[in-house]
Amino acid sequence: MKSSEKNLLSMPYHQHIQPLRQMSIQMLIQSLVQSLIQVLALTLLVSKFAYAESSLVNVETIKDATSNIVIAKNLSQIPLTLTLNLSSSTNITSSTSWPIIRLLQAGETAELVRVSAADNSQAYAFQYLYRYQIGQPNVQAAPGAKYLVPFISTKAFQVMQAADGPIFSHHDIAAKNAIDIPMPIGTTVIASRGGYVIENVNQFSDNGQATSDFLSKANYICILHDDGTWAIYVHLKQFSSRVAIGQKIAAGMPIALSGNSGFSTEPHLHFALQKNENGNTVSFPIQFWGESTGVVIPRYHSWLTSAGVLPSRPKTKHSAKECTENAIIDETTLRCMRGQ
Repeated sequence: MKSSEKNLLSMPYHQHIQPLRQMSIQMLIQSLVQSLIQVLALTLLVSKFAYAESSLVNVETIKDATSNIVIAKNLSQIPLTLTLNLSSSTNITSSTSWPIIRLLQAGETAELVRVSAADNSQAYAFQYLYRYQIGQPNVQAAPGAKYLVPFISTKAFQVMQAADGPIFSHHDIAAKNAIDIPMPIGTTVIASRGGYVIENVNQFSDNGQATSDFLSKANYICILHDDGTWAIYVHLKQFSSRVAIGQKIAAGMPIALSGNSGFSTEPHLHFALQKNENGNTVSFPIQFWGESTGVVIPRYHSWLTSAGVLPSRPKTKHSAKECTENAIIDETTLRCMRGQ
């Protein structure tokens, strides 16, 4: 899953009022009213963005007598690395240098920075952006961890995008080792490995298109594993999720149906294993496991079944009529009839 970037405006509560000898009473009242309206409008705007954009982190600015305090709360059950970048400022001094990077443990609330006026005779304001990265930094996948093929079907499906083949959309490090598996809408998607549901997006329609407008309109489920890595299942069918955030999931448990939501050229399942590496979402190579196949690596144009990976297209038997030329049955014809 790529990192989410959030925009948040600061709240310039502090508006220095000049001494009365420099202002008339009427100007003072007008200034106070204007400042109050601006602060109220901006506060409502900030609150809207802060809560609508993020379900895992809440960042807010609180005013005390002399400064504005930026506070962050991790609303999730997992560690998060939060990064704040100052985008603009006027007449400020800060309690710590920017950018501000802070690891927040599950449920933790922390003060990030105090901002006040550098010159108390002037007003001040600031704006910042924040982004967060899920997971404990620099974890490694547990040795010997087993990952099931993430669907149940009587059919085999071919991998159409993988690290060893032509790349259409998996250009960044978060998706470099991901795979795309075309499949009919409504195919049962299962948990490849057990863990806890940490993200569950379910509301978008199955009208995917390969345009930038659809990058943020994919339904997906993210499951955190015991070792701190996670798996992400993307382009799921609208309202098909069978899980809830915080729910413990066993490997092989049905979690949703495949769909065609978000940035997509056809119905398919996008699957990736990811981890937090130095504050960035990084994908790592996938190795599936099956009772009959053992450990296998899904490659470009390989065929996947619920039981594992096939090295080539499943054998399809043909009739003698389909395989013969000039009514001659030879070894080539026999191999064709056997699907070889």
